[in-house]
Amino acid sequence: MPVGPGATRGSGGVTRATAVLGGAFLVVMTAIVTWGLATGAYGWSPGSLGTLRALGRQPGFANLVRALTLIRSQYVGQPNMSKVYAGAISGAVRALNDPYSTYFSPRAYAELTSNASGRYSGIGVQVEAGAGGEPVVLQVFPGSPAATTRYVGEAQAGAPGLRPGDRLLSVGGMAVRGLSLPQVAARILGPAGTPVVLRVARTLGDGRVEDLTFSFVRRPVTIVTVAARMLPGRVGYLDISGFNAQTPAEVAVALSRLTAAGMTGLVLDLRNNPGGVLDAAIETGAFFLPPGTVTSLQGRTGRQTYVLRSTRRIAVPFVVLVNRYTASAAEVLAGAIEDDHAAPLVGQRTFGKGVVQRVFPLSGGAGLRLTVAQYYTPKGRDLNGRGLEPDLVVPSPPSVGDYGQPARDPQLAAALALLARVAKRAA
Repeated sequence: MPVGPGATRGSGGVTRATAVLGGAFLVVMTAIVTWGLATGAYGWSPGSLGTLRALGRQPGFANLVRALTLIRSQYVGQPNMSKVYAGAISGAVRALNDPYSTYFSPRAYAELTSNASGRYSGIGVQVEAGAGGEPVVLQVFPGSPAATTRYVGEAQAGAPGLRPGDRLLSVGGMAVRGLSLPQVAARILGPAGTPVVLRVARTLGDGRVEDLTFSFVRRPVTIVTVAARMLPGRVGYLDISGFNAQTPAEVAVALSRLTAAGMTGLVLDLRNNPGGVLDAAIETGAFFLPPGTVTSLQGRTGRQTYVLRSTRRIAVPFVVLVNRYTASAAEVLAGAIEDDHAAPLVGQRTFGKGVVQRVFPLSGGAGLRLTVAQYYTPKGRDLNGRGLEPDLVVPSPPSVGDYGQPARDPQLAAALALLARVAKRAA
C-alpha cells in the first residue's frame, strides 16, 4: 500500500514523546477521577475508588486509555473528544450484546424522560428490538398520527395506521436495520409540524408480506395509556396500552366511572402492552391483587421484593387478555394475577421479557439504560424468554381494527364467555 510523503513504514509504534504524553494524560485523568471521587462531583461514592483501581488492573482498561490518548494526540484532525468519549460508552454498551441496554445522547435522554412522563412530540408509536435486526412496532397510541394516517396509496376502506408487528425498514429514506433504538427514535421524533416518512414490512394473515410507505406529520402527543367503556351485559372493558407515571391515576378514574355505571364484571386488556415504568405497573396491581408480593428482582447485589401493603381491589370478577406483544412490566402484573389465581388469562403466550432496566443519568444530559436485574413472579417463576402461558389459548383478531370489538375479536369474545359462566355460577 502506498505511503504518503513524510511517513515511515513500520508496525504502528509510537514515538517516545507520544508515550510520555500518553503517560502524562493517564496521570492527569487519574487525578481528575480521584478528585471527583473525593468531592462527589461525579455522583460517585468514595468507595468507588476501589472499583476504579480494579478496572485499572485490567489489560483492556489500559488499552482503552491508550487508545483515547492516541486519538487525542495522533489523529490527523482535531477530534471532538466529547463525541469520542460518547462513542466509547456506546460501543461498550453494544459489546454487552443486550438489546435492552442503551447509551442515550442528551437529546435522546430528554426524549426518554418525556416519554416516561407521558408527553412528547412525534407520531405516537413505540418500537422494540426485533429478532431480525429491524425494529418492530409494539404499540400505537390511539388518536396519534401513527394510528390515523393511511399508507401511501391506501384505499379509504379498512383501519388506517401502523400495526403492532410491523417491521421498520427505513425512516426518512435511511435504512434502520442494525441501528440502536435511540438512533431509530431520534429519526422518528422531531418538532411538531415536520414530516417524516416510514417504510414498513407488514406480514398478513396468509403469510404474504407487504412493503408499505407512510408519510406522517409529527405533532405533540400525550400518551393516554388507559381506555375504558362499558360492553353489553354491564361488563367493563379496560385497555391499558402501557405503563407510565400517569397510568395508575388513569386506571383509578376509569374503574370509578365503570363502577358507578353498575359494572358487574371486567375485561382487563394487556394485549400489545410493551410494559414501561415498573413502579406504575405495580401500583396498578393494587386494583386487581390482594396485599402481598407482586414480583421480586434478582440483581448483582441481591434480591429485591415488591410488596403491596394495601389495595383498592375491585369487587367484581375479571379476565385478563394477553398476547405475544404483552411484555415486561405488563407481564409482571399478569404473572402476579396468574400466580394469585385472581383471574384467568386468555389469549396467547406473552413476549417473555423478564429483565429489568434502570436508567442512570450521566453528565452533560446523557443517560445510560442498563439491564440490572431479572424479575420473578410471586411463585418464583422465571419468564425471561418463556413468557406466560394463558389459561385459555385463543388466536388473535385478524386485524388491528378488530381489537376490542366483541363480534370480531375472538379473544375478547372468549373472555366475555368466561365472565358469563362465572356470573351464571354465582347466580
